[in-house]
Amino acid sequence: MNRLRPVPAVVVLVAVWLVAGGTGSGRADTWSEFGPVREEAPAAGDEVREAFFAFLLDRSAAGQDGRWTGADVEEFAAGAGLESRFPLDLLVSVTRRPPGAAEVARYRGAKVLAHWDLELTQALDRPMPYDILGYHPGSLRTSRRLELVELAAGDPELRFKDGKRSRTVRFRDVRVFAVVKGYLVLDADGFVDALLGSALDDAWTVGLVTGWEGDRRIGLGVSLGRKGRRIYGEFDFVTDRVLPHGRPAVSALSAWCRQWLDPDRGQTPPPWQGMED
Repeated sequence: MNRLRPVPAVVVLVAVWLVAGGTGSGRADTWSEFGPVREEAPAAGDEVREAFFAFLLDRSAAGQDGRWTGADVEEFAAGAGLESRFPLDLLVSVTRRPPGAAEVARYRGAKVLAHWDLELTQALDRPMPYDILGYHPGSLRTSRRLELVELAAGDPELRFKDGKRSRTVRFRDVRVFAVVKGYLVLDADGFVDALLGSALDDAWTVGLVTGWEGDRRIGLGVSLGRKGRRIYGEFDFVTDRVLPHGRPAVSALSAWCRQWLDPDRGQTPPPWQGMED
């Protein structure tokens, strides 16, 4: 079944960054510290093992507005037999409400569904709770309060390059969660940074993405590096882990979603600014 554990769940999708680089529209680097690795897709199915992810996706799918406390999420987790990697005792509240008129006007080409507010007891700076290729690559930093705008982006059919081959992929029910206030940041660990070199970068999250690729639920973090490098990463909800490969199909989805995640258009805050000490 699914599993609740501490930093509310949206935070971990930052860990979903992985290393892609470039525009996100071509083939991503496929790497490990030992050389090339086999491309891996997420497991099939709609199971969500992480309790907070399950809670958010459940409310999103139902189109349910409201305000919930950490205790409410714990009760949901217990009823579903779930666990979490995050300390729900630090979660003050999660609120989903209708969007404002300015938000509807800001995100052309997608249906603006809701505005989310997540409030914690304090800003956090903790080790990233997921490993990538056996390493815990750094710390997750998050502001005390986060605000996201939820968009229904549709069912895109995207063309991408897989080596020298041109291919297409169809995604359905793509939801984009633009981070419009606060910050979610991965600070890369110095040791791992030295080991992996240019493959690793600090990552400022501009948005989170969910959707379906055939019978697989997609989880995606869309980020920017310190010098504006485009970074994305994929998460497997069924196995509750980061996928350590850059799939070109997901790179194409990341690039497509950036039309609603552009700081230069005022869709998300300027990166690397306003972080609390």
